[in-house]
Amino acid sequence: MKFLLSFCFVAFATSLAAATPTVSDIVNRARATVGTESALDGMITLQMTGGLEPADSKMPAATLLIVARKPCSQRLEIKIDDIVETTILNGENGCLIRSNLHAGASQMRQLTAPEFARVAFSTRQFFSFYRPDFKNGERITYEGVEQRHGVRSHKLLYTYPDGISTVRYFSVNEDALVSTITDNGVESVSVGVQNVGGIRFPERIEYYENGEEIHTIVLTKIIVNKPLMEGIFDLPKAEEK
Repeated sequence: MKFLLSFCFVAFATSLAAATPTVSDIVNRARATVGTESALDGMITLQMTGGLEPADSKMPAATLLIVARKPCSQRLEIKIDDIVETTILNGENGCLIRSNLHAGASQMRQLTAPEFARVAFSTRQFFSFYRPDFKNGERITYEGVEQRHGVRSHKLLYTYPDGISTVRYFSVNEDALVSTITDNGVESVSVGVQNVGGIRFPERIEYYENGEEIHTIVLTKIIVNKPLMEGIFDLPKAEEK
């Protein structure tokens, strides 16, 4: 009888272990919902244009331009009326430029260390497609199954040695990303699909804080692996205005 109970327990435990996928399984299945491995790994440059629409109608809308190149170059332009804020990252260097188009004036400063870390992190995320950044020490911890937006989801915690962390929820049944939460508490949810270069990008991304929607980014045009404008990641000299 004891042998029979022991055998049943072992069989039950084995079936539970088999039913729980590994972190690699979850990530690989999620990546497969976005594109083939060759398409995802083959993306070298990315250009996106769109708009930022605040949930509060009293706040002004903005236009966006994002240009990125693997492994660590990005140009982000946010324009509200005549004011343009441009963030440039080029390898180990980065700057922030604020321009007033009406006045024809601009100011530039170097990115602070925390700003640089965040921009570099966001650049890597464009190309990682959920795969951890082992080179820079990012690791993933499996934190079980939770309901997220009504979807039973695997919860994965991504962490860097410098403290930057991200929680991602992946559907247990559909494998796809359900939502992402940054370490500052902002949640993003991708909505809609547009296929570009064999990769499924969202049509828009909704952002929430404390359960309240704060803004939505609408992606109107996405270009993958096309030539970029020469010098687009060059940092201006300090004396240039």
